[in-house]
Amino acid sequence: MRRTEIFRRALSAAAACLALAAAAGCDTRAGKPAPAASGNTTRITYERSCMICHGPQGEGKQLGTLKIPSLREGAPLTDPDERLFSQIADGGKGMPPFKHTLDDRQIQDLVRFIREEIQKK
Repeated sequence: MRRTEIFRRALSAAAACLALAAAAGCDTRAGKPAPAASGNTTRITYERSCMICHGPQGEGKQLGTLKIPSLREGAPLTDPDERLFSQIADGGKGMPPFKHTLDDRQIQDLVRFIREEIQKK
């Protein structure tokens, strides 16, 4: 087998893994009931919607060719709350939007959870 064929197959396999991981882990499906506001339900929201990509402690990871950023350093740490809210709501840069499955209060609770529990601010 030629090198280009091997590379093409490896790239296809990596893309398939990324697509499966994103479909299985990034919970953006509508139809789920919204959890009530509390620290514990916000943790559950993080575990269901964020942890699969960002990790249990917000450490980030490499998923195929996609580098998922840590929530403990860089822009997530230094950006204002409004920017973090917007990133969660609108997605972008490989992240799915959550404005269709989480309301503004739930997203604001996630921002507060990330600041207090993940970043220890």
